[in-house]
Amino acid sequence: MKHTIFITGLRLLLCAAIIFCGTIAFAKGFPPQARHALIKAQNFIKDGQMAEADKILSQYLQRTKETVPAEVFIMQGSARNDSGDKAGALKSFLNGLKRYPGNKPLCHNSAVLLYEQQKYAQAARLFEKAYNLTNPRDLHMLYHAGAAFYEGGKYAESARVMSRLLATTQVTRKEWIKLAVHSYLQAGQKKKALNYLNTLLEKFPQEAEYWKLLAKVEMDCNRYVQAAAALEIGYSFIHPKEQERRQLIQIYKYINAPLKAANIMSNLCGKNPSPKKAQELALLYQRAGKIQKALEVIERSLVITSKGAFNQKLLITKGKLLYSLRRYGAAKEVFTLCLKKEPIPEAKLFRALCFWELKQWELSRKDFEQIKGLKKYKTKAQSALAALDDLAEARAEANKG
Repeated sequence: MKHTIFITGLRLLLCAAIIFCGTIAFAKGFPPQARHALIKAQNFIKDGQMAEADKILSQYLQRTKETVPAEVFIMQGSARNDSGDKAGALKSFLNGLKRYPGNKPLCHNSAVLLYEQQKYAQAARLFEKAYNLTNPRDLHMLYHAGAAFYEGGKYAESARVMSRLLATTQVTRKEWIKLAVHSYLQAGQKKKALNYLNTLLEKFPQEAEYWKLLAKVEMDCNRYVQAAAALEIGYSFIHPKEQERRQLIQIYKYINAPLKAANIMSNLCGKNPSPKKAQELALLYQRAGKIQKALEVIERSLVITSKGAFNQKLLITKGKLLYSLRRYGAAKEVFTLCLKKEPIPEAKLFRALCFWELKQWELSRKDFEQIKGLKKYKTKAQSALAALDDLAEARAEANKG
């Protein structure tokens, strides 16, 4: 999934990023007609008359034969931008940039408006060029270039620019490293994404967001044990949401660590879990081999829910746990209680198995007979009935002897 959080922040920054050519200090030899037009236009701008300023500068451009200085294009573009004429502003800046390709304000402002018009690749190249033109270097220009490349789907270019940025400075900003990581991920270079994240976490070990990002990268690489470890560390610094804790539970279930999952689920459930959560927790304990613990969870939940609706699922789970503990008599009673409320085939099957273990053969046969016609239980029931027939025949032969 494409990451967009940092892009939103970038747009907010760029909306106010047009460089306005303020009070101009005219150097010796500055073209006289341009000086006159700029002074008049600047007075209109101070009065908020952007259209009049644009008109003065346009007339100058049409009539003059002198070399037009870069400041004319900068002021005209700024006036048009402030009046809402974005297309006209971009045209002014680009016209100026053709004549003055090394002018940083024209380069920067063209990049800003190209970005706003969603011409991301062009904007990115000009942001990178603006970086090369600044002295001292403006690192934000490289970040803007990387973000524009990313927004335009040029992930490898974004990764290249961000790598250049991060190699240039010892200062590590959150938005920079996130953009670098996501650029490398989108470009299919997961190892480099991991390298940047691990380096970052050495510097900022208590930043939970970075640990969660590391977990995402690890999962993208199918390294689920490492992902779980990253989430455990990250969640130790915050109060994770239920959805986040469930994500960790799912990872532990996937890597066959049910006790880890159960411990998290237990904290999620609290003292009075809902029947659904109690059921989920009990099954996790059961998978971990903690049958007695699972039984305690179900029994506690049954006490809580006894005041409300009868919960068949909890009762069946209790019966199956008792059966696993070889407490066949107690399990039989639970399944019988279930069947008094509703003729659930699963309860019938397990009661038949309990009767079998208790050597109550005819009762076992009766239950198996009642479910042998059901597709889901047909094979088990018929096998059990065949075994009971063999057992009855053996007993009959023994009695004859």
